[in-house]
Parts: sequence; C-alpha cells; structure tokens
Amino acid sequence: MTVRPRRLRSAAWAALLAVVLSSCATVPTGGPVVEGAGRQDEADDLYESFVRMLPAGPQKGVGEEGLVRGFLSDMRSYEDHHKAAREYLQPERREKWSGEGAVLIYPDMDEVSLSVDSGADGKTAEVRVRSPQVATLDPTGQYLPAEQGQMIDVTFDLAKNDEGEWRIVNLPDKLLLGEKDVERLYRPLNLYFYNLDHSSLVPDPVFLPARSDRREMRLVKTLVNGPTDWLVPAVGSAFPEDAKVDVAFDSGKVIVELRTDTGGDEFGMGAQLAWTLKQLPRVEGFTLRINDEDVEFPGDADENLQSTDKYWDPVNPGGVPTTTDLSAFFSRNGQLWSLTGTGTDDKHAEARLKGAAGVGDTPLKQHAVSLDQRRIAGIEAGGGRVVAADMTEGADFGTLMSGGKYTSVSWDRYGNLWVVEDVSEDGKDDRADRADKDSKDSKDDGSSGDKADDEPKRPGTKVWLLRGGTDPEEVDAPALRGREVKRLRVSRDGTRVAVITSDASGGKDDAGRLFVGRVIHGEEKSAVGAFLPLAQDLSTVEDASWRGGDQLAVVGQRARGANQAFLVSLDGSTDATSAAAPSGTDMKSITAAPGQPLMCGTEDGQIMLTGDRISWQRVADGANPVYPG
Repeated sequence: MTVRPRRLRSAAWAALLAVVLSSCATVPTGGPVVEGAGRQDEADDLYESFVRMLPAGPQKGVGEEGLVRGFLSDMRSYEDHHKAAREYLQPERREKWSGEGAVLIYPDMDEVSLSVDSGADGKTAEVRVRSPQVATLDPTGQYLPAEQGQMIDVTFDLAKNDEGEWRIVNLPDKLLLGEKDVERLYRPLNLYFYNLDHSSLVPDPVFLPARSDRREMRLVKTLVNGPTDWLVPAVGSAFPEDAKVDVAFDSGKVIVELRTDTGGDEFGMGAQLAWTLKQLPRVEGFTLRINDEDVEFPGDADENLQSTDKYWDPVNPGGVPTTTDLSAFFSRNGQLWSLTGTGTDDKHAEARLKGAAGVGDTPLKQHAVSLDQRRIAGIEAGGGRVVAADMTEGADFGTLMSGGKYTSVSWDRYGNLWVVEDVSEDGKDDRADRADKDSKDSKDDGSSGDKADDEPKRPGTKVWLLRGGTDPEEVDAPALRGREVKRLRVSRDGTRVAVITSDASGGKDDAGRLFVGRVIHGEEKSAVGAFLPLAQDLSTVEDASWRGGDQLAVVGQRARGANQAFLVSLDGSTDATSAAAPSGTDMKSITAAPGQPLMCGTEDGQIMLTGDRISWQRVADGANPVYPG
C-alpha cells in the first residue's frame, strides 16, 4: 500500500497532445505530428483518434548516448510494429525484439540519465539508463503504480556495424515511455469477467494502444486470454481455458471465431463480449462463432450494440439488478429513515423504517443496508457493538459482535456483512512499568520522567466477514494489520474493497489515503490484499462509496482546498474528477450507486444530492445517507 504522487493526467486524454522528448543537440528526437487513423466524423472521440509522432530514425555519425536517446524517442512510434525503433538495432536483433512486453513509465526525459562505458577496442559500449519510475503497464495492460523511490535501471549493449555506426545489440524486451507519451499512445478500457456466482460482470481496467488498426482484435484477444494477474484470483470467465480465438472487424461488426474442445457458456461469453466491445464507438455489433457455428442470441440481429440491449442487463457490471429500485437511507435523531424518489425533480418521499431501526432506542453512528433492502446493520454509538435487524414491524436489533472498537460496516451481493475492527495499541498496558523506570532514570539525568506519554500509537486492523450476516470469521488481511482503517467499502459485486487509511504509520502522507484491494473467497477463509493506491492527486480522502463497478465517489481535498466530491476511476492513473460541493457547508460523508444521483451528509445536518455533479440541492434533514451495499 504505497502512495506514489506522480500519475497520468486525465486532461491529456481530451487534449491528445504530443510531447517532444529533449535530447542531444546532434540528434533529432522526432518528426512531425499528424492525426492518427480514425473516421473523420469521430475525430473528437477518445477511442477513434490519436496523435501520431513520425519518427526520425537513427542519425549518421551519432555517438553512443545520442543513439540511445534517439531510440527512446522513436519508441513512441507504433508505426509498422515499431519499425523505426528497430532501425537502431543490429539486423540479427531486430526480429527478436518484440516491443510488446511491459512498459516502464518515467516522468519525462529531463529526469532520465544516461551513462556510457566504452569498450577498450572502441567498437563496443554499454549505456546505462536510469530514471525515477512512475508506474508499469504490465503485458496485459494493467497500470501498476511504482513503489516510492523505485527506479528504472536498464542497460543497452552497443556495437559498431560495418559502416562504423553504433547499433544496439542487446536490450530489455520492454518499452520505456514518459507519462505524456503513455497518455497519447494508450487508452483506458475495461475487460469484463464474472464475480463468484456469475451474477454480475466485473470490470478489469487495462490500457491498450490507441492505434485503431488492431484495436478490436487486441481487445477481444486480451479478454479471451483472461483477467489481469491482479484480478484473476477474484473473478472467473465464461471462455474456456483451451479457447483459441481469431478476430476480424468489418463495417462496424466484430467477428469472433473460437476453437475449443470443451464448449462453454454461450450467454456468458456473449455478455462479456457485449459489455467489452460496446466501449468502442465504431463497433455496432458482433458475431460469436464457435467451431464454425454461429451462436444465435435473441433479439434483432441488426440492433446496434451502442443502443440499450436489455438482453445483457441481468449481469450488468453495476452489481445491482436493473429491476431493483434503490432507496437511500439516513439517520435523524437516532432514528433511521428511507428516502425514495431520489431524482432531481423535488419529489422525495421520506418514511421512518419499521422495527427497531425506526424506533431510535439504539442510536447508530454508522449503518449499512443489504442489497435486497431487507436488513440493516450498524455500529452502535460508542463503537463497541455491531447490531442488525430486519426492516419489518416489531423486529429487534440483535448483537452480531461486541467487545471491540468497530469502525466500518458494508454489505456485499451475497448477503455477507463486512466489519472493520480497530485493534490499535496505544501502549497503555505497559506504560506504568516504563513510567517507574523513567522515574528512576530521571533522578540521574534530571528529566521529568514522562517519556511514556510520548509513546506512539501502534495502529492495527482486523477485518471480519459475517456470512449471511451472522457468525463472524476473520478475513486474512495482512496488509491492514499494521494500519488503522477508517472506512472499508466492499464493491457490490463482492470482488474488491475500497479502504481509507486514517493512520500515519507509513509516514505523514498515509493519513486519509484511498486504496483498492481484491477479495478472494475461500471455502474456509476469505482474504483481501494486493492493495493499489487510488486518487493520488488528492491530498486526503474522508469517505468513499462505489458508484459503479469501475468508479468510486469520494469526499476529499486537493492541496489547500476544501472538502468536495470527486469521482475516482479504478484504472489507477486517471486523475479524480470534481463533482463539486454544496455551498455554505462542509461535506462529511458521501454515498453513490449505479444510475443514482450522488448524495452527501453535511456538517450542519443536511442531506444533499446532485444529478449533474455541478449543483447540489437539499432533500432532507439528517446524517449519514447510504444506498444499499
């Protein structure tokens, strides 16, 4: 769980500007910038247009350092599968270097240092390239932020050819690109796989090259090959493991031909293809062909994939069935209320909940509602008890957990309740012994003997899973054991958790940081881990809620700013997008759900919502609004 301050900037996706790398004065670093392939009527579309850099190629008489700088510059050109970059290599090395491996991302060329170690014969040399590392795009396209202080450190072996020109004879099978180059050359897209019970699709964010000539083929082949290494333990796929795929694209239709000896779930494969391909505006439909036989799906064969197709909605990636009408739930004077009609037409209906939740005899400092909207769970004021009740007349709260300091509750799609317990230690247990020793020592050194009062807090967290809302079992969460977690929100599909740390165990910058981790459901024990940082452009995050399968809504701040709402992508690189804030009051909490307006609670006891993420309006008096989940 390492915070990395550098990141790709979302503005560049819209601007699509090329950045010319700096280099030695004797080496041209790139040719002219031209508009990339794409239909003219879609030139403004993110996925149909990109800026292409025409490469300069190796220059005659250039030295060792200049050759490598030129190679780094021409790596930015994907024309003819890096044809220009291959010109820097000795002929026998050109065919072996693929340029299709991982991408190491550095800030910009100004932070890249090159050092040359020349051979005694003057015909060989070694060029070492070093730079701070921002992130890695792994071979599947997943963006992985670098660890704090991580460096790119690679070596290029050079030799002179028969014409006396330096050429590269050995190099890493990776690309080295600056942040701005990655923004220009890659586009964020989702692959879609299934959660534990195949009831919901789960987005797997990846970055794929922006060039349009092979985009559909690459996207489908990446989908059929399976999830990223990070997500694979948490999801499944309808495509058979032995599947071989060929992909063609013609006149707006993608033809997917599978070869398999094991068959597969045809609807499952179709849904994965439909949700994945509809991200590309020029794709109007697809045909799935298995062992030379077309799969027949209900509906009009000529229906445009970009229009709403209810056939695929039952497994939509929002984690909530489209037939479910979600209400919001909030507290007022210790009682819990529902809020229906959460649109922006001022027609909102409040209703006090039935049963113990609406009576108010057990005030809750936090509450969460199951996705079927039948049960409510919460943390009793004071934090020492977790309770739950049915939302029916006469239902009482039952104690689920007690005796700890509980900080967060959240429901998943399977009816499981997740609970966070703060097990931080403040050193009080052995403070008296240390105080006695310090008192004796103070007689010799004149100190006051109150060193024990300065003992730092030792943060710690346990995560509990209550299957079906009962019988707590501890979740294996080693990355959180030395952290203090303020919030944990499980995704509605049950495959990931968003956590907000409130400790400074890893340094001052760790307070109020947002991470996403994967969930692995085992037969005997579940686990969460492999946490990745999100919203690194925000100075602090106070609250978070899942708006959809690939996006969080958060309350946070930019540097020296006030609390406001932001939308945070799970791709790991895109900057948080502002969703404004109510005027005249501070936001304290936020909740979100697929197809629903954002709602927040404010410090002066108001419930506010926004449908356009610009203006907020008051809808009720109360606190802690939540959608089910």
